[in-house]
Amino acid sequence: MTSPSILPSYRKIDVRKTLIFIAVITPVLVGNVLKIQGAQINVDATRVLHPVSPYLTGACIEDVNHEVYGGIYSQMIFGESFQEPAPPEPIASFMEYGGSWLLTNNVLFSTASPGPKLMNSTVNQSSGDLKVQMRFANEGGDAGFIFQVTQPGAGADRFNGYEVSLSPGGAYVVLGRHRQNWEPISQVPCAVPLNQWIDLEVQYTNAAFSVLVNGSNVIQYTDTQHPLTSGQVGLRNYQQDVQFENFQINGAPVTFSYDANNWPGAVSGMWMPFTNGSIIGQSSVETSNPFVGSQSQRITVTSGTGRFGIANRGLNRWGMAFVGGKDYEGVLDVRADAPTPVTVALESADGSMVYAQTNLLVTSNNWQNLQFSLTPTTSDTNGRVTISLTQPGSIVVGYAFLQPGTWGRFQNLPIRKDVADGLIAQGITVLRYGGSMVNASAYRWKKMVGPRDRRPPYNGTWYPYSSDGWGIPDFLNFCEAAGFLAIPDLNVNETAQDLADFIQYVNGPTNTVWGAQRADDGHPQPYNLKYVELGNEERVDNTYYQKFQALATAIWAADPNIILVVGDFSYHQVITDPFSFSGADSGITTLAAQQQILQFAKQQGREVWFDLHVWTEGPTLDSTMASMFSYDTALASISDGAKFRVAVFELNANNHSQKRAIANALAINAIERDGRLQVTTSANCLQPDGENDKGWDQGLLFLNPSQVWLQPPGYVTQMYSATDQPQQVWTSVMDTNNDFDVSAQSSQDRKTLVLKVVNSSSSSKSAAINLAGFSLTNPIAVVKVLSTSLNAANTAGNPSMVSVVQTNWQYHITNNAVNYTFAPNSVTTIVFEGQVARPAVATVRASASGVEPSRISSRKRLTTKSE
Repeated sequence: MTSPSILPSYRKIDVRKTLIFIAVITPVLVGNVLKIQGAQINVDATRVLHPVSPYLTGACIEDVNHEVYGGIYSQMIFGESFQEPAPPEPIASFMEYGGSWLLTNNVLFSTASPGPKLMNSTVNQSSGDLKVQMRFANEGGDAGFIFQVTQPGAGADRFNGYEVSLSPGGAYVVLGRHRQNWEPISQVPCAVPLNQWIDLEVQYTNAAFSVLVNGSNVIQYTDTQHPLTSGQVGLRNYQQDVQFENFQINGAPVTFSYDANNWPGAVSGMWMPFTNGSIIGQSSVETSNPFVGSQSQRITVTSGTGRFGIANRGLNRWGMAFVGGKDYEGVLDVRADAPTPVTVALESADGSMVYAQTNLLVTSNNWQNLQFSLTPTTSDTNGRVTISLTQPGSIVVGYAFLQPGTWGRFQNLPIRKDVADGLIAQGITVLRYGGSMVNASAYRWKKMVGPRDRRPPYNGTWYPYSSDGWGIPDFLNFCEAAGFLAIPDLNVNETAQDLADFIQYVNGPTNTVWGAQRADDGHPQPYNLKYVELGNEERVDNTYYQKFQALATAIWAADPNIILVVGDFSYHQVITDPFSFSGADSGITTLAAQQQILQFAKQQGREVWFDLHVWTEGPTLDSTMASMFSYDTALASISDGAKFRVAVFELNANNHSQKRAIANALAINAIERDGRLQVTTSANCLQPDGENDKGWDQGLLFLNPSQVWLQPPGYVTQMYSATDQPQQVWTSVMDTNNDFDVSAQSSQDRKTLVLKVVNSSSSSKSAAINLAGFSLTNPIAVVKVLSTSLNAANTAGNPSMVSVVQTNWQYHITNNAVNYTFAPNSVTTIVFEGQVARPAVATVRASASGVEPSRISSRKRLTTKSE
């Protein structure tokens, strides 16, 4: 997965037209097809084309937007190892949301980071006049005002409001709207010289505003589409070092100054200090003898009565969910110069109510692992956990852990039960654990084993203080317990010996070094892992081949049954010549390295897979789908008999709405009809609600601290998984507007026939469904429909606004045909019961990718190693 902002532009094509055209010209007699007017869906149940893999309804889980660290991981504390740097003294009358805000002589300096915000806490208005002077030292990102702001939080796009920013690198002023996302409205060329003070002004009334740069009116706009009419005001930068001075709100100067009275000292970034009573305390970051990483947190009380300590409210301080009467388990790794009592409590957001607390005694200056259990008296979806002192003393906290008891975890694993249950209910059949997170230099599997608190934090691809508390072994445990096929992705820069050790860890006996480590980690039996991916979205060239060869040699020596997956990328143009093409996101123009990999795998007598990523932004498919099929065909032409497959481990988009659901359905339909791919997973598996600071707003299953809910693309997974059948049968579509797309399967006993139909039209549309060779025995068909406006999605407040509607359809059949009216913008599954009228005829049809009949017939159903 790469950032959407750097993806190249490309011309979209409609793959469905290619597939439908081929189906139509295939000779077939189905009733009086040519005499019937209107759209027609033709199905010949006697013509079995190929097996259908059960692993086309998978998901890709990656820690982008905190799918794991703040998502599925049962750890409720975010920042458990205290690695986030402490912010400086707070700016008086402002609330900081990320970044570093420093003052020198009333000049405010904000360092480059992904979207920090400084919100004025005294102003909340519908109309105003904002002025500020800004100075840039480099051509980085952009910076400016945000206004009409509500629901702010840490993260680039975590707020609702308007933004007006200057870009020295792009020489423009940009106006955009945020609704927990980024919606650009206008971008106007504008001189933004370096090392000069520039005047920026915004005059606004409700959703109508004027933007002035150095006194010149450059933008006038009234938002009639999604007006935001009142809120706070603030400053923001995005990947830019910038200085601010002479800030004015409605003509009144705003003085920047530190608020020393409300600053009890340095506290690691995801924690907040608090004081209760007359107690005098101080906090500081301890870099000497840290528990893990580079720092730990010191808390000191010198005098007074009450409590002084630190509080944590979970991911980006969104609040912890407590269930009254249920137990919670915790751990503190802590030390103290002298015996010191410490209190751990579960509280309301402001600390006014304490739901549960326990007292622990720290007795040593060596690190102690103190375990505790708390049972809150009251339920609260917006709580916090606190660590505090009530009497003079000093402690250093290195690690803090809190999770629900066994009641709230999936099969006693460190996994939120509601999230796991949601994935199972969604119908996930395969999980890939990978993505750009594996490309971080410190992403190494050996750091993910052993005691959870001792696993080292690292600078991750998506978060600079990533946790190894939940890693590949935890992923394998989850997949095993949930019944999912597991495919982990590893960094291609791991050493050959380390990956040989990995295979020993996952598949070796306990009398080996790493098999024994697996047993110590709580899993005596081998995982029987079969698939391992090497890298993600790599430039597959000779450099990659050299790495692959070294790693594959070691892995296959450790376990010859492992199937390795090459982490390739996306292709935007159909490949006709394997050694001369364009449109690859990685920049390669030849499949020469892929050919080397195939030759090496053949020499070793092994099978190798290639992972391509396809865009399903919707509502139509784009060029990456046709290019993916052509890639498979190109590999076949250069494979020289090597065993291989192509897989799609990321269906990607920038949205989680109905249009993406339609595109996902189109992609799976096309893959089912083609018959070559055995695994398809959609990204992203999960998304914490409102957490989209990395640009990937495409979660299938959303979550917050107290609930989970499906988005429209997740319902497509559920619908398709629930109706999965093992045999693809012949279909064609006659439709003047090309609005319909169809895939059909039958059961092994030939008594169940499933149609998966996409209607891309914005209006209801009828079609005659011609069923050849299938005698209906049940007058009622089960129909499931997902239909809504293209941009509709579910929210925490209305999690079922978009959902599947199931009906029992009592159809009327005439001349082997039934008529059905498909809802607009819909994905529909229809399950018929009956029997094949005559023996199945083995049939192979040409496909858009030009696959040879011999290759289709030789493909077998995917199995796990244990099978």
